[in-house]
Amino acid sequence: MNREVMQNLLITGGLLFSFLWVGCAPVTVSSVPDNANIYYKHNNKLIGSTPAKVTLYANSREVVVRKEGYFSKTVLLSPVGPEVVSVDLKIRKKVLLLSRPSGAEVFVDGQEERVGKTPFLIDYKKSDRTFELRSLGYVTQVYTIPEDPEGNQVVELERKPTIIVMSKPKNVEVYNHNGERLGITPLSISAQETKIIQFRKEGYYGKELNIDSETESPFIVELERKPIIIVYSEPANAIVIYRGVTLGKTPFRQLVKTDMELELSFDRYYPKKIIIDPDSPREVMIKLKPKPYITVKSNPTDGELYRSGGVELIGKTPIEILVEKDTALELHKAGYEIKPFMLSADSNREVTVPLVQSLASLEKTVCIDSQPSGAMVFRPGGAELIGKTPLEQHVRGERTFELQLKGFKTKIVTIAPDSANTIVFALAKDESAGNITTSDPLLNTPSSF
Repeated sequence: MNREVMQNLLITGGLLFSFLWVGCAPVTVSSVPDNANIYYKHNNKLIGSTPAKVTLYANSREVVVRKEGYFSKTVLLSPVGPEVVSVDLKIRKKVLLLSRPSGAEVFVDGQEERVGKTPFLIDYKKSDRTFELRSLGYVTQVYTIPEDPEGNQVVELERKPTIIVMSKPKNVEVYNHNGERLGITPLSISAQETKIIQFRKEGYYGKELNIDSETESPFIVELERKPIIIVYSEPANAIVIYRGVTLGKTPFRQLVKTDMELELSFDRYYPKKIIIDPDSPREVMIKLKPKPYITVKSNPTDGELYRSGGVELIGKTPIEILVEKDTALELHKAGYEIKPFMLSADSNREVTVPLVQSLASLEKTVCIDSQPSGAMVFRPGGAELIGKTPLEQHVRGERTFELQLKGFKTKIVTIAPDSANTIVFALAKDESAGNITTSDPLLNTPSSF
């Protein structure tokens, strides 16, 4: 025996000897807060209020410390224990009503409206103290919350002699071992003796289980689904074809016993073939590839779209065409230059082709003037006189003229539909006529150049 054990025995023996010598052992019981009542637990006899002395004779005693608005507390006092025992009381505003098993429905006794489920928090400001606890497969139990509980209240529920059988999925057919149909889940079954129960549901594998008095209630049976594969597609509602026969649209459910090759098709998308088998995932997602349709627009609109070479007319813009490979195209429009261009499967889904107006198709009135004004305007070569500057000319395409003025050099000028509305051409003095040449700030160039 080690020294520490020996010392404890000597101390205990000394205390016991002292107790036997004097005949009693007073213990002071205090509390926080004070002025709590102290009762003997075995007979509920009031001893006094804290702080108070409790005299012990020979044996340990249990006392209960109670104070209104606080949880009561049981304390074991011993003649060989501490001479002063302090009790911390907790404020009692609410108390939890618990049940085993948990989740029992709670009703106020005599009423049919459910107030909650366990664990259920009870407010002591309300007058209701008696409750009914109901749970599937267990006997309904009435329980009254004491006025001075020592803590949370736990109610042990008694099982019924029957078992409630539930299932996942719902509405499973239940049979006995002789194949007699007992009903569909949820179903109450006697648990007084062992029974072999069979569970069946279309699209699921059957299951056989033993149920007896030790089986928990409710008893939940989970059935394994047969290999039904669900095929989804993006986009949805794709047509599902098997061996040339349309089976339906996605999302598509199919019981798969052997390998199946399915084809999924959707307008404006490439069809896709897949193989599903009993080991395939329960859900299969198939993404279909969109066909490369491209919308061709022109600026201005109503251009005629041809294949390269201008032989095969496809249609007028805006028009949508399928481009699966590099394709050479042309846009035609009266009064505009032919515009060749290329498209491929990677081109933008919308393409706008600008058209350039043909110069030969342009028509405009241009005013020809000279500095100084009054020059004679001839056709090239000076054979045909047209008029004098300023002179308006209607042009369609480029036109060339000669400007002649006495004392000035002949000037060859050109105008076009894209020239300015009025063009002033500077004439140079003829030095051979004895005139002095002066610099002219105006350029001898039409605006179309």
